[in-house]
Amino acid sequence: MPAAGRAATKRNVRVSSENKTPSNAAAEPANLPAPESTAAEQKPADKQPADKPKAAKQAAATPARRAGWWWLLLVLILLGVLAAAGWFAQRLHQQMLTDMAVLRDRIASTQDQERRQQQDIAQLQQQLQTQQQSYQQLQQQLQHNSDRLAQLPGAERQDWLLAEAEYLLRLANQRLQLERDWNGALSLLQAADAVLVETRNPGLTRIRETLAQDMLALRQAPALDATGAVLRLQALQQQLPQLPWLPDRLLPDSGADLLAGEAQQPLPDSWYGQLWHKITTALTGLVRIRERADAVATPLTPDQQYYLQQNMNLMLEQAQAALLREQADLYGHSLQRVLNWLQQYLLIEDDRTRAVQQSLQELQDWPVAPERPDISRSLLQLQQWVEQQRRGMAPVEESA
Repeated sequence: MPAAGRAATKRNVRVSSENKTPSNAAAEPANLPAPESTAAEQKPADKQPADKPKAAKQAAATPARRAGWWWLLLVLILLGVLAAAGWFAQRLHQQMLTDMAVLRDRIASTQDQERRQQQDIAQLQQQLQTQQQSYQQLQQQLQHNSDRLAQLPGAERQDWLLAEAEYLLRLANQRLQLERDWNGALSLLQAADAVLVETRNPGLTRIRETLAQDMLALRQAPALDATGAVLRLQALQQQLPQLPWLPDRLLPDSGADLLAGEAQQPLPDSWYGQLWHKITTALTGLVRIRERADAVATPLTPDQQYYLQQNMNLMLEQAQAALLREQADLYGHSLQRVLNWLQQYLLIEDDRTRAVQQSLQELQDWPVAPERPDISRSLLQLQQWVEQQRRGMAPVEESA
């Protein structure tokens, strides 16, 4: 049916329905077919209930979709955070492995150096023990010779005295050259002079004059006590564990200094000036800027402090070995390294650190390889005189 016809029919039906009375409406047969306009009017009414659930479903689905997107974004962010944390953890693990490898290398190097130093010290101690044993044997032999000389009369006894004097002079030269024992060498020269006096031979006067000059040269030379220096270095080694290290943070300024600084600043007269002064004073207590001319050393970890303390012990042992070997450059270099470490990583203001620093500076001025006087002239003259006596060029004369 055309649209114009359907519209006309719809109007007629509406007019007829309005003109009908209730009685007429009841009188109409029940099985009268509904006009087309009624069916057409019912179609939109039937569609409206069907569209409402769809709109409700769409309205309910929109927040669910939004919540799903938010959850997906949150999961992606968590995955990104976990990936970044894993990457940083891997980098930190690799850095720790590298640091551990470096520390192992340093420990191995330190242990090797300590082992070599201990071997050198053990060798020097063994040499010292050998020299002490030989010295004791020589003392026993000297006592035995003295006992025998006391029993010999005449020219034979004088030969023994000359041999004893020559032996004492030779021992004095060895003591000075090998052991650097100035006092021991001087005592041996005095003993040799006493033996020459006991011969009562005027022909030995020139030898005694030369011997007096050698003793004077030893007295004029500065007395060196290498054993005392070694003992002082060992005492410093025992003092190292008691020294204070740098703190892990800077110490705050004293309250007196802060009050003095605030007292120097005059208060403003205006209220806003006083308010600004209070604000700046409060901020100054929270943030403080210090100007330092020198660089602040980074505090060491406990492991680094232990390794540095071991290195300082090794340097002091190396200085002891260099002192006994008369290696002045190595001796000074070892002590200077210990001083540098003290100034860089320990509290210089502490009394214990100052005492160790002063001792190291005094030991730095120690003459490691001083010039030794020549005391061999008296020995050479005595040997020549004895050789002439054996050839019969100068007879031995014994005064009554």
